[in-house]
Amino acid sequence: MTSAIPSHTDLNLVVLAGKVANQPQFHYQPDGTPVLQFPLELNDSGVASGKTPLESSRGHALKRTGSRPSLINIVALGQLAQCRSTLQSGQRLIVKGQLNQRRWQTVEGRSRTRTEVIASELQSVEENKTDLKDRL
Repeated sequence: MTSAIPSHTDLNLVVLAGKVANQPQFHYQPDGTPVLQFPLELNDSGVASGKTPLESSRGHALKRTGSRPSLINIVALGQLAQCRSTLQSGQRLIVKGQLNQRRWQTVEGRSRTRTEVIASELQSVEENKTDLKDRL
């Protein structure tokens, strides 16, 4: 069996479908780059209900208790941020991008880490018109 990705190549591609959890924040970086940031809410009710359990490294099914959504930080930069600056809380989106982890030190000297998706594409999903699976 031939792999489509060479073994020496890393792949960093994220595709998420969810809804904008809070009103997106639009601002400019000091160098003038437009930035749009918002949390994307993902409801993984299939995992919570046990329909599609995750497998641990030992083969045991991992099930979440309750149906609390996951919030994923999304960041759009440049022209994409400007074009999508009218996003609203509750709007359904498909987000394509790359996973990024930032690390920094606070003024008090504490280490901080933030994991986010740097978006390369933000596509609105019109409910009741197209099945989400068809859009991916």
